[in-house]
Amino acid sequence: MFRPLRIAVAVTALCTLVPAMPVNAEGTGDTTPDTTLPVDTTVESTIATSTTSTLPPVSRPQKRRINIAFSRIVLSEQRAYFYTSSRRLIATLPVSTGSDDQTPVGTFKVFSKSAQTFYAPNPRERMKFMTRFTKGREGGNIGFHGIPYKVTKNGEVPFYTPLGVAPVSHGCIRMRVTDAKWVFENMKIGAVVAVVRTRG
Repeated sequence: MFRPLRIAVAVTALCTLVPAMPVNAEGTGDTTPDTTLPVDTTVESTIATSTTSTLPPVSRPQKRRINIAFSRIVLSEQRAYFYTSSRRLIATLPVSTGSDDQTPVGTFKVFSKSAQTFYAPNPRERMKFMTRFTKGREGGNIGFHGIPYKVTKNGEVPFYTPLGVAPVSHGCIRMRVTDAKWVFENMKIGAVVAVVRTRG
């Protein structure tokens, strides 16, 4: 049984992305003029959350700056856990990973970040706060990012994303935009990301 939960999020696009883009001196993301887009996190989206789950509860990220040294994504739980260098748990966040096992399992390192990016075959499909850590089956970048959205003449239309409930992406780790921004701001290049099927 699902209950819709209204959350202010800026939605974002699919996971096969343009090549990695550098982080500028301020650490805010894209520096390439033709791919830099303004970041707007005001779009509202309905996100399904389970009311009968026995999964660990989710938590909100801390508002202050903190160094995320390690993250563990548990595919069976649709949760991402974030830790300090001393392995102290900072946050447990709901995510939606790749359908059909498209999220690679293993241990990776963050290699690039962009505040705004888009799906290369269709630049109208966009995503915010991309933190890349590996490549997918077909060579596209895989990482954390806000819920994807499509730019239309009527505004931004979010992709359906049941965070914390089911995998629906092409391999990336979809999150609430506020959570993706927190990861983007606090996880440095070189931070470790482990993707596992189950906890244990």
